[in-house]
Amino acid sequence: MKRKLVIAALALLMIIVGIGVFLYNSIDPIVKSAIEKHGTQIMGTKVSVGSVHISLKSGRGTIRDVSVENPDGFSSNKMLKLEEITVDIDVASLNRDPIVIDEVTIAAPEVLAEVNAVAQSNVAAIKRNVGSYQSSKVPRERKEGGGFEKRFIIEKFVFEEGTVELDATALGVEEAEDRELLPVRLSNVGGPNGDTPDGIGKTVSRAFLGAIADVVTAEVRARAMEKAKQEAGDEAKKALDKILN
Repeated sequence: MKRKLVIAALALLMIIVGIGVFLYNSIDPIVKSAIEKHGTQIMGTKVSVGSVHISLKSGRGTIRDVSVENPDGFSSNKMLKLEEITVDIDVASLNRDPIVIDEVTIAAPEVLAEVNAVAQSNVAAIKRNVGSYQSSKVPRERKEGGGFEKRFIIEKFVFEEGTVELDATALGVEEAEDRELLPVRLSNVGGPNGDTPDGIGKTVSRAFLGAIADVVTAEVRARAMEKAKQEAGDEAKKALDKILN
């Protein structure tokens, strides 16, 4: 009888260890799926992730090849490409609520800003999607089946060394050279009590898209003024030719 109990205990222990190993090894696809799901919901257009690698032991994570599709009404090109995102997690907070992420760094994001024939931009379209996105969850984000969704705090979030390529050829404006995107730095994202993945994503997206919109607006305005001056100069030259001839 005692032997059977020992065997049963060992079997139970192996099952528990197996589940732990499974969860440990499966964290990468879970995170990948979560980013794609929440990102697509918030942006209103498809978000894809190439790969995710997170070490629960060190708290370091790397997310590679993230892309955001253009919204409807624009080209089939990617609106946003993020080659690599690095994440530092406070491992001690993983069993607490909120979970604390010390730092998230996105280096060298590449943005394609398009303006179509009716003077609408893809950046503005996605900003509207983000602004109008509302989570369908009830207050405190109760999950199906009971319990509450985990909250997060990101102590430091950085976008740096980004570039914006403007394509306004649909308006007759020559395509601009790449423009530098000023760094975007956020701190204490989620507040003292933390926020849900949806809330965190919305806060970060709005800040990043706002910085892009500033660059696009300034560039389109400068190009439009340059074109207007050139056309005015051509008209003045024609008028002068008529007078002289």
